[in-house]
Amino acid sequence: MMTGTTFIAFIGVVLGVAIGATGIGGVLLVPILTLALGIEVKRAIAAALFSYLPSTAVAVVLYARRGSMPWRQVWPLCAAAVPAAWLGARLAHDAPGELLEAAVGVLLAAGGVYALRTPRQPGAARAELAPCVLIGLGSGTGFISALTGAGGAFVLLPVLLLLDVPVLSAIGMGQAIAIPIAGLASVANLTAGLVDLRLAAVLGVTLAIGIALGTPIAHALPQAKLRRLLGTVVLMAGAAMLVRGAVHAFAGG
Repeated sequence: MMTGTTFIAFIGVVLGVAIGATGIGGVLLVPILTLALGIEVKRAIAAALFSYLPSTAVAVVLYARRGSMPWRQVWPLCAAAVPAAWLGARLAHDAPGELLEAAVGVLLAAGGVYALRTPRQPGAARAELAPCVLIGLGSGTGFISALTGAGGAFVLLPVLLLLDVPVLSAIGMGQAIAIPIAGLASVANLTAGLVDLRLAAVLGVTLAIGIALGTPIAHALPQAKLRRLLGTVVLMAGAAMLVRGAVHAFAGG
């Protein structure tokens, strides 16, 4: 029978593989911590964000080594995310836990529906996004990710694909933006005493291991089956989170 730490490590590796292979997976971390382990949502978000620092750094290095990191677009994207992530983390401290759970549930459901859709046929891939577009994307991603702990790639990747950014470059940009978001949000969370360092350390190490295993998959296999599987799991997790929130709301009322 798995202990709590063993279960967390197992989940970290599995989600790390998903992140490395598809760019999306970290969004499942908060609901698993809250639904399966009963960790309070604000502390789950804080631990998840802190764990993204080492794990996404590994992802950035691996994607860059394979030529999938468009650095000229990454820098303005990440710079715009910094102040927005700080604001999102500060607002998360004051927001009711039930509201955060509902926000995560909506994000999960939306992401699941998106992943289950058949991607449109790629046309002429856009070589580079305009600076104003990158700044807007960075700000929105930073705010939403820090507020919910969902991970930058989950918010950013669907938009980049709709803008015809090549899939591997889009995944790489999603990994890169997670670093400033996680860093700024974690400073605020540490100041507020919300970070469980032991939990975050286990998650950070195991996510990094999974990402190292999953990154070669992204560069070697088609994404269709991975998208469908991940979309199903994400949609189910979102539904479970929303149902739990509704039950709590009715019980409280």
